[in-house]
Amino acid sequence: MNKTAIIRQIRLGQKHQQTGRTRHLHGTQELPPPAFLQVVQYSEDPGFYLLYFDSTGHELTDTYHETLEGALEQALWEFGVEPTEWEAVNS
Repeated sequence: MNKTAIIRQIRLGQKHQQTGRTRHLHGTQELPPPAFLQVVQYSEDPGFYLLYFDSTGHELTDTYHETLEGALEQALWEFGVEPTEWEAVNS
């Protein structure tokens, strides 16, 4: 069984505006801005996934990163989320 561990999470606020450096698409349609982000790791995968969720908790998309730092840097680059802003989650 492939268990998911939530490593970090954050609800995006007014100061976390999209920088426009990345576009996430579903087909040809641009996805709406996420309401919150999570960094997760699957038990059988050494990498980290940055998950993007809407306000109802529906997953919009994800990005894959070889390190936790890489996932956090992606959120900083896309939304200005500072590493100290994340909530650490014990899963």
